[in-house]
Amino acid sequence: MKVLFVITSVPFAKDYVTITNLTKSLASRGHEVHVFFSGNGAYYLIRPEAQSLSEHCTRISFCSHSSRQRGINIVPDWAESSSTYSLSKSLSEYDRVIVFN
Repeated sequence: MKVLFVITSVPFAKDYVTITNLTKSLASRGHEVHVFFSGNGAYYLIRPEAQSLSEHCTRISFCSHSSRQRGINIVPDWAESSSTYSLSKSLSEYDRVIVFN
């Protein structure tokens, strides 16, 4: 199963632990997990612990416009720059889409 997490909540919210546990659990069961950061979710890019998500996810990407709006100019090597437009074009590829807002 292909699962997409769209994260728009800040990484300092309770969602962080939930997202981490879900990605670990799904990956351990052989599911493909893609995490997309948008809006305030772009702040995950500057949280050092967020890199651990890349150990469990097939793909991690973020909205480059959201990151620039929030003054995040350094792109970590564990995440790829993308856009919400690209995300919208690929939604049909996923079996499940879960949004954390």
